[in-house]
Amino acid sequence: MIGRVSLILFACLLSGASQAAGYNAPATSQYQASTLRGSIGLRYWYSQNNSEMDTGDFNWNNVDGVSSHTAEIVGELEDLTTNVFVRGYAGLGRNSGGEGDFYTNPSGDLEETALGYVVVDGGWRFAEFANGQIKMKGFVGYHYLNDSIDAVDRNTVIEQRRQWHALRVGLTAEGDVSDRFSWSFDVAAVPWSHNRVETWESNWTYGVEADAMLNFDLTSNWQIGVGGRYWWLQSNFDRRYVFTGEKVVFEQNYQRYGLLLESRYLF
Repeated sequence: MIGRVSLILFACLLSGASQAAGYNAPATSQYQASTLRGSIGLRYWYSQNNSEMDTGDFNWNNVDGVSSHTAEIVGELEDLTTNVFVRGYAGLGRNSGGEGDFYTNPSGDLEETALGYVVVDGGWRFAEFANGQIKMKGFVGYHYLNDSIDAVDRNTVIEQRRQWHALRVGLTAEGDVSDRFSWSFDVAAVPWSHNRVETWESNWTYGVEADAMLNFDLTSNWQIGVGGRYWWLQSNFDRRYVFTGEKVVFEQNYQRYGLLLESRYLF
Protein backbone atom coordinates (compact mmCIF):
# COMPACT_ATOMS: atom_id res chain seq x y z
CA MET A 1 0.00 0.00 0.00
CA ILE A 2 2.75 2.38 0.97
CA GLY A 3 4.63 1.47 -2.21
CA ARG A 4 1.60 2.31 -4.38
CA VAL A 5 1.15 5.72 -2.68
CA SER A 6 4.84 6.49 -3.11
CA LEU A 7 4.64 5.59 -6.80
CA ILE A 8 1.60 7.87 -7.35
CA LEU A 9 3.30 10.81 -5.57
CA PHE A 10 6.46 10.34 -7.64
CA ALA A 11 4.44 10.36 -10.87
CA CYS A 12 2.66 13.58 -9.85
CA LEU A 13 5.98 15.27 -9.11
CA LEU A 14 7.33 14.31 -12.54
CA SER A 15 4.19 15.65 -14.23
CA GLY A 16 4.36 18.97 -12.36
CA ALA A 17 8.06 19.39 -13.14
CA SER A 18 7.47 18.81 -16.85
CA GLN A 19 4.61 21.35 -16.91
CA ALA A 20 6.72 23.92 -15.08
CA ALA A 21 9.56 23.39 -17.52
CA GLY A 22 7.17 23.88 -20.44
CA TYR A 23 5.76 27.06 -18.88
CA ASN A 24 9.17 28.63 -18.36
CA ALA A 25 10.48 27.63 -21.81
CA PRO A 26 10.62 30.55 -24.27
CA ALA A 27 7.70 30.56 -26.72
CA THR A 28 8.57 29.85 -30.32
CA SER A 29 7.89 32.95 -32.46
CA GLN A 30 5.06 32.45 -34.93
CA TYR A 31 5.71 35.74 -36.77
CA GLN A 32 8.52 36.95 -38.99
CA ALA A 33 9.97 40.45 -38.85
CA SER A 34 8.42 42.84 -41.37
CA THR A 35 10.43 43.49 -44.53
CA LEU A 36 8.80 46.89 -45.01
CA ARG A 37 10.75 49.99 -44.08
CA GLY A 38 9.58 53.56 -44.41
CA SER A 39 9.31 57.09 -43.09
CA ILE A 40 6.79 59.88 -42.68
CA GLY A 41 7.49 63.49 -41.88
CA LEU A 42 7.04 67.21 -42.39
CA ARG A 43 9.03 69.52 -44.63
CA TYR A 44 9.31 73.29 -45.14
CA TRP A 45 10.29 74.78 -48.51
CA TYR A 46 11.33 78.41 -48.95
CA SER A 47 11.54 79.06 -52.69
CA GLN A 48 11.92 81.77 -55.29
CA ASN A 49 10.10 81.78 -58.63
CA ASN A 50 10.57 83.53 -61.93
CA SER A 51 8.81 82.85 -65.23
CA GLU A 52 8.34 84.42 -68.61
CA MET A 53 6.17 83.86 -71.66
CA ASP A 54 7.06 85.41 -75.00
CA THR A 55 7.51 84.80 -78.71
CA GLY A 56 11.02 86.16 -78.83
CA ASP A 57 9.70 89.44 -80.28
CA PHE A 58 6.67 90.01 -78.07
CA ASN A 59 6.64 89.72 -74.27
CA TRP A 60 3.31 88.35 -73.02
CA ASN A 61 4.26 88.30 -69.34
CA ASN A 62 7.35 88.27 -67.18
CA VAL A 63 7.34 87.48 -63.44
CA ASP A 64 10.40 87.77 -61.19
CA GLY A 65 11.32 87.72 -57.51
CA VAL A 66 8.30 85.83 -56.15
CA SER A 67 8.95 84.39 -52.66
CA SER A 68 7.01 81.34 -51.48
CA HIS A 69 6.59 79.51 -48.17
CA THR A 70 5.14 75.99 -48.29
CA ALA A 71 4.55 73.19 -45.78
CA GLU A 72 4.78 69.61 -46.99
CA ILE A 73 3.91 66.13 -45.77
CA VAL A 74 6.34 63.52 -47.07
CA GLY A 75 6.44 59.72 -46.89
CA GLU A 76 8.21 56.66 -48.29
CA LEU A 77 7.71 52.88 -48.10
CA GLU A 78 10.15 50.20 -49.35
CA ASP A 79 9.99 46.40 -49.46
CA LEU A 80 13.46 45.04 -48.61
CA THR A 81 12.81 41.66 -50.25
CA THR A 82 11.87 43.01 -53.69
CA ASN A 83 13.67 46.42 -53.43
CA VAL A 84 10.47 48.08 -54.71
CA PHE A 85 9.53 51.46 -53.23
CA VAL A 86 6.85 54.12 -53.40
CA ARG A 87 7.18 57.67 -52.10
CA GLY A 88 5.61 61.07 -52.39
CA TYR A 89 5.03 64.50 -50.97
CA ALA A 90 2.30 67.13 -51.07
CA GLY A 91 2.77 70.83 -50.39
CA LEU A 92 0.55 73.85 -49.84
CA GLY A 93 1.68 77.43 -49.37
CA ARG A 94 1.55 81.07 -50.42
CA ASN A 95 3.30 83.26 -53.02
CA SER A 96 4.16 86.81 -52.02
CA GLY A 97 6.14 89.73 -53.37
CA GLY A 98 7.71 89.90 -56.78
CA GLU A 99 7.06 92.07 -59.80
CA GLY A 100 5.55 91.37 -63.19
CA ASP A 101 5.31 92.83 -66.67
CA PHE A 102 2.17 92.03 -68.68
CA TYR A 103 1.69 92.84 -72.37
CA THR A 104 4.93 94.91 -72.24
CA ASN A 105 3.50 97.06 -69.41
CA PRO A 106 4.97 96.95 -65.87
CA SER A 107 2.33 96.02 -63.28
CA GLY A 108 4.32 96.62 -60.12
CA ASP A 109 3.94 94.34 -57.12
CA LEU A 110 2.08 91.05 -57.48
CA GLU A 111 -0.79 89.97 -55.25
CA GLU A 112 -0.58 87.01 -52.86
CA THR A 113 -1.66 83.71 -54.42
CA ALA A 114 -1.80 80.04 -53.45
CA LEU A 115 0.85 77.46 -54.36
CA GLY A 116 0.07 73.73 -54.34
CA TYR A 117 1.71 70.57 -55.68
CA VAL A 118 1.78 66.78 -55.37
CA VAL A 119 4.60 64.42 -56.40
CA VAL A 120 4.28 60.61 -56.38
CA ASP A 121 7.11 58.27 -57.47
CA GLY A 122 7.46 54.50 -57.68
CA GLY A 123 10.53 52.48 -58.55
CA TRP A 124 13.16 49.89 -57.78
CA ARG A 125 16.53 49.83 -56.03
CA PHE A 126 18.77 48.21 -58.63
CA ALA A 127 22.36 48.61 -57.38
CA GLU A 128 24.54 48.98 -54.27
CA PHE A 129 28.15 50.05 -53.91
CA ALA A 130 30.79 50.38 -51.16
CA ASN A 131 29.45 47.48 -49.08
CA GLY A 132 25.89 48.76 -49.28
CA GLN A 133 26.71 52.32 -48.21
CA ILE A 134 25.69 53.77 -51.59
CA LYS A 135 22.39 52.78 -53.24
CA MET A 136 21.00 53.55 -56.68
CA LYS A 137 17.28 53.66 -57.54
CA GLY A 138 15.29 54.25 -60.69
CA PHE A 139 11.78 55.67 -60.65
CA VAL A 140 8.80 56.88 -62.67
CA GLY A 141 6.44 59.47 -61.20
CA TYR A 142 3.73 62.08 -61.57
CA HIS A 143 3.88 65.76 -60.65
CA TYR A 144 0.90 68.10 -60.28
CA LEU A 145 1.61 71.82 -59.87
CA ASN A 146 -0.78 74.74 -59.39
CA ASP A 147 0.95 78.12 -59.32
CA SER A 148 -1.11 81.20 -60.22
CA ILE A 149 -0.38 84.89 -60.80
CA ASP A 150 -2.51 87.84 -59.68
CA ALA A 151 -1.55 91.41 -60.51
CA VAL A 152 -3.00 94.86 -61.16
CA ASP A 153 -2.14 96.39 -64.54
CA ARG A 154 -3.43 99.93 -65.16
CA ASN A 155 -6.26 99.43 -62.66
CA THR A 156 -7.15 96.11 -64.34
CA VAL A 157 -6.91 92.92 -62.29
CA ILE A 158 -4.93 90.25 -64.11
CA GLU A 159 -5.42 86.64 -63.03
CA GLN A 160 -3.52 83.78 -64.62
CA ARG A 161 -4.32 80.26 -63.42
CA ARG A 162 -1.39 77.98 -64.28
CA GLN A 163 -1.45 74.21 -63.91
CA TRP A 164 0.95 71.40 -64.87
CA HIS A 165 0.44 67.62 -65.06
CA ALA A 166 3.93 66.20 -65.58
CA LEU A 167 5.54 62.79 -66.10
CA ARG A 168 8.83 62.23 -64.22
CA VAL A 169 11.56 59.67 -65.05
CA GLY A 170 14.70 59.71 -62.97
CA LEU A 171 17.41 58.31 -60.72
CA THR A 172 18.07 58.48 -56.99
CA ALA A 173 21.47 58.11 -55.31
CA GLU A 174 21.68 57.85 -51.53
CA GLY A 175 24.37 56.88 -49.05
CA ASP A 176 25.87 57.11 -45.58
CA VAL A 177 28.60 59.54 -44.59
CA SER A 178 28.90 58.15 -41.03
CA ASP A 179 26.74 56.35 -38.48
CA ARG A 180 24.46 59.37 -38.18
CA PHE A 181 24.94 61.41 -41.35
CA SER A 182 23.42 60.40 -44.70
CA TRP A 183 22.73 62.05 -48.04
CA SER A 184 20.41 61.68 -51.01
CA PHE A 185 20.15 63.16 -54.50
CA ASP A 186 17.23 62.88 -56.94
CA VAL A 187 17.22 64.04 -60.55
CA ALA A 188 14.22 63.60 -62.83
CA ALA A 189 13.69 64.41 -66.47
CA VAL A 190 10.24 65.64 -67.49
CA PRO A 191 9.80 64.25 -71.02
CA TRP A 192 6.16 65.36 -71.24
CA SER A 193 3.72 67.56 -69.37
CA HIS A 194 0.38 69.22 -69.97
CA ASN A 195 0.52 72.90 -69.07
CA ARG A 196 -2.61 75.03 -68.93
CA VAL A 197 -2.57 78.83 -68.59
CA GLU A 198 -6.15 80.03 -68.29
CA THR A 199 -7.73 78.71 -71.54
CA TRP A 200 -4.40 78.12 -73.29
CA GLU A 201 -3.15 74.53 -73.43
CA SER A 202 0.45 73.67 -74.21
CA ASN A 203 1.48 71.63 -77.23
CA TRP A 204 4.55 70.35 -75.44
CA THR A 205 6.28 70.76 -72.08
CA TYR A 206 9.60 69.34 -70.90
CA GLY A 207 12.01 70.05 -68.08
CA VAL A 208 14.25 68.93 -65.22
CA GLU A 209 13.58 68.55 -61.48
CA ALA A 210 16.16 67.85 -58.76
CA ASP A 211 16.33 67.45 -54.97
CA ALA A 212 19.37 67.10 -52.67
CA MET A 213 19.32 66.42 -48.91
CA LEU A 214 21.83 66.02 -46.07
CA ASN A 215 20.30 64.15 -43.12
CA PHE A 216 21.25 63.64 -39.46
CA ASP A 217 19.86 60.88 -37.20
CA LEU A 218 18.93 62.32 -33.82
CA THR A 219 17.81 58.84 -32.71
CA SER A 220 17.32 55.49 -34.45
CA ASN A 221 13.80 56.61 -35.44
CA TRP A 222 14.06 60.40 -35.76
CA GLN A 223 15.88 62.15 -38.58
CA ILE A 224 16.27 65.81 -39.54
CA GLY A 225 17.61 67.19 -42.81
CA VAL A 226 18.52 70.25 -44.85
CA GLY A 227 18.76 70.54 -48.61
CA GLY A 228 17.60 72.21 -51.79
CA ARG A 229 15.26 71.75 -54.74
CA TYR A 230 15.12 73.02 -58.33
CA TRP A 231 12.31 72.85 -60.93
CA TRP A 232 12.58 73.97 -64.56
CA LEU A 233 9.64 73.55 -66.98
CA GLN A 234 9.58 74.81 -70.56
CA SER A 235 6.23 74.95 -72.42
CA ASN A 236 5.29 75.75 -76.01
CA PHE A 237 1.91 77.19 -77.01
CA ASP A 238 0.88 77.36 -80.67
CA ARG A 239 -1.40 80.35 -81.28
CA ARG A 240 -2.67 82.35 -84.27
CA TYR A 241 -3.22 86.06 -84.66
CA VAL A 242 -6.93 86.89 -84.82
CA PHE A 243 -6.80 89.17 -87.86
CA THR A 244 -4.06 87.62 -90.00
CA GLY A 245 -4.30 83.96 -89.00
CA GLU A 246 -0.52 83.84 -88.82
CA LYS A 247 0.86 81.12 -86.54
CA VAL A 248 2.93 82.24 -83.56
CA VAL A 249 4.63 80.12 -80.88
CA PHE A 250 4.70 81.35 -77.27
CA GLU A 251 7.32 79.84 -74.99
CA GLN A 252 6.90 79.77 -71.21
CA ASN A 253 10.03 79.34 -69.13
CA TYR A 254 9.21 78.43 -65.49
CA GLN A 255 11.81 78.12 -62.71
CA ARG A 256 11.45 77.53 -58.97
CA TYR A 257 14.29 76.84 -56.52
CA GLY A 258 14.94 77.08 -52.80
CA LEU A 259 15.87 75.70 -49.37
CA LEU A 260 14.37 72.57 -47.77
CA LEU A 261 14.13 71.72 -44.06
CA GLU A 262 12.58 68.47 -42.87
CA SER A 263 11.91 66.20 -39.90
CA ARG A 264 11.05 62.48 -40.35
CA TYR A 265 10.02 59.51 -38.26
CA LEU A 266 11.61 56.25 -39.47
CA PHE A 267 9.95 52.86 -39.05
